[in-house]
Amino acid sequence: MGKAGEKAEKARPGVVIDTSVLIPALLSSKGHAFEVINLLFEEKIKNYYSIATREEYYNVIAYPKIRKKIPLSVAKERVDVIVLYSERIPIKRSFKKSKTLLEKVRDPKDIPFLDVVYNSKAEFLITYDRKHLLRIRGKNKRFRLGRHEFYILTPKEFIELYKKGKV
Repeated sequence: MGKAGEKAEKARPGVVIDTSVLIPALLSSKGHAFEVINLLFEEKIKNYYSIATREEYYNVIAYPKIRKKIPLSVAKERVDVIVLYSERIPIKRSFKKSKTLLEKVRDPKDIPFLDVVYNSKAEFLITYDRKHLLRIRGKNKRFRLGRHEFYILTPKEFIELYKKGKV
């Protein structure tokens, strides 16, 4: 890749899209969740995932309440495309066994997403999870995991920052 290609690659903010954002984006072509996915498809952001978070994507679309709203085959195709536009990150350091983090987050299913943020050095975790992930961020909407500090934002907050050119 030439210097121009490397510069363009670095200009794309790194994000981790939580399942709580993926589902509304699959169900409707309106709203902030869909706008986030659209930025991914337009290659304006770079989404990272791991084997564990990809499995979570596929597990959640198979839930009966999701299948009532969207056929599994359609949901699977859409997730396949999202994964295709994303980059898989190997998890070299995991926080699964961190009791301190689990006490903060309170849901072990959220730890793999934090692992991806840490290992990819993504700048943003985008989520609707108010019960667990959004409540761990500070007043500045940031969270520190090890030596890596990043924003935890709702899709609306992320889109607003993006439109202001602050992403």
